Amino acid sequence: MAQIIIDNKNSLQTDVIAEIAKHLGVTPQDIDINAGLSDDLGLGPVEMADLLAAISQKFGVNFNSSELATLKTVHDLVVSVEDLSLE
Repeated sequence: MAQIIIDNKNSLQTDVIAEIAKHLGVTPQDIDINAGLSDDLGLGPVEMADLLAAISQKFGVNFNSSELATLKTVHDLVVSVEDLSLE
């Protein structure tokens, strides 16, 4: 049973990274899980809002303002989507 959970998380991670890549116009292989959303990927406030709106719609999750402050890296975003999808 635990293996299924790990596979689902890996699948979700892959899907979130694919959505980020689509938003940025790059391939998923170009996205490093540890990349900073603003520092490394160059997302400003408007681009970040657009990305989060697209992710919210695709994965059926809603980010609140306290979560937004913690989203610094691709990994942070993946973990947030994973947590929100469990609610």
